[in-house]
Amino acid sequence: MGYFGCASGSDPGAIRNFYRNATILITGGTGFIGKVLLEKLLRCFEVKKVFLLVRPKRNRTVIERLQDVFEDVVFNDIKASPGAGKPLLAKVIPIEVNFQSDKVISAENRRVLAAEVQVVFNVMASVKFNEDIETALETNVLSSRKLFLLVEHFTALQSIVHVSTFFSNCHRGHIEERIYEDLPFGGFENIMRLFQHLTAPEKDALKPLILGSMPNSYTFSKRCAEVMIQQQFAHLPIAVFRPPIVTSAYREPSPGWVNNFNGPAGIVVGAIRGYVYWCYGEDDATVHLVPVDYCVNALLAVGWDNAQRTRTADLLRAEPVPVYNYAFRDNLFRNRDAGALLALGIESKVVRIFGRYTIHITSSKFLRNLFIYLLLLQAAMADFVRMLTGKKRKYYATVNRLVNLDDSTSYFRCHSWTVENGNIRRLWDRVSHEERQLLPFDVETLDWKDYFRFFVKGVAAALERLQLVKRPS
Repeated sequence: MGYFGCASGSDPGAIRNFYRNATILITGGTGFIGKVLLEKLLRCFEVKKVFLLVRPKRNRTVIERLQDVFEDVVFNDIKASPGAGKPLLAKVIPIEVNFQSDKVISAENRRVLAAEVQVVFNVMASVKFNEDIETALETNVLSSRKLFLLVEHFTALQSIVHVSTFFSNCHRGHIEERIYEDLPFGGFENIMRLFQHLTAPEKDALKPLILGSMPNSYTFSKRCAEVMIQQQFAHLPIAVFRPPIVTSAYREPSPGWVNNFNGPAGIVVGAIRGYVYWCYGEDDATVHLVPVDYCVNALLAVGWDNAQRTRTADLLRAEPVPVYNYAFRDNLFRNRDAGALLALGIESKVVRIFGRYTIHITSSKFLRNLFIYLLLLQAAMADFVRMLTGKKRKYYATVNRLVNLDDSTSYFRCHSWTVENGNIRRLWDRVSHEERQLLPFDVETLDWKDYFRFFVKGVAAALERLQLVKRPS
């Protein structure tokens, strides 16, 4: 995939200059990746404005939801800056959005965005693995299509980055940096039209046929979104960014920071609470994982790189939509290494020795199910004792949530993938030495042992913040 004669990247401040005085639009800014992206833009780049598309939720207005975002510890460094960070936070403007409506936003907001926005980061997504296909398509495909229809009218637009997932094509063993258009049933629009005439039981019966070898509606819907972009919006300056599992921060905003318990962080909750847990998976399978701060750094670099491509092409693409597989071939660890790596973050030397056995990967469904049965039985008995003493039951529900998370993510522990990542590798080569310090994202140079020294502590801190557990003082 060519660069359309883009710059060499020798300018030591090329990326800073690109974002200086820029007006940015972000969707999904209240989520895990979105918060880190917003904080990094405000703290490290002299952006002019950041518009956040936010929907009202749980009786909270968009203004109140933005204030909730700023309450996260991820913004502590900004709040410690001159003026308590108010000059920086004031650059963020929430825009009320309703993707259930064809209008999406008000006419006045549409006019403002069309005149001002230069860069768009589409980070919004529903990551519920067990969601029905129809809902997943509406959230991850149709909402994005409405966004891009809106963006088509942005007169100052230079770059759009759509955040997909490396696992959008996880039914393939080798994943290239291109969009695969071989959707079943003639594409997602045919599926949506078909669902209009089916009952709920009929939809459930059809789901396995539609998903085929894909594990869940999330990965399938993200695959459909990519095809939608290729077929309907290739004329826009748009790129697809595919990160794998995104988890706790390595350095920014602080080592180990995380604010959700999806994926590895959720499974570690059991270890923190003292459970020995057996996960189902292949011992030798590779783990494709990136820290959230590295992911955001790569995302910002892609936003700049994509703009260099499209300026020369004048938005008339001679090539398909560029795809950046943010996954690597080297410096990977395997499932069998997980326990020892997690144990590095345990402070007690004695517990650290045995900590590597708190989470064990087994390819035996029988042993795993037997172990889970015993764990659930112990949890039920512990809850019974709590009930007799007048306390609220909690153990069985906690273990059951852990089991459900394990079940929904086991597919990714049972498979390995090889990857083409030429666009990401070339992008890293184009970033100046000075800006590599600002935006480190080369996972092949990441020290995993150093990373995991903060992983368990970060999950424990997140639990404490959410008042799910109380650590001993």
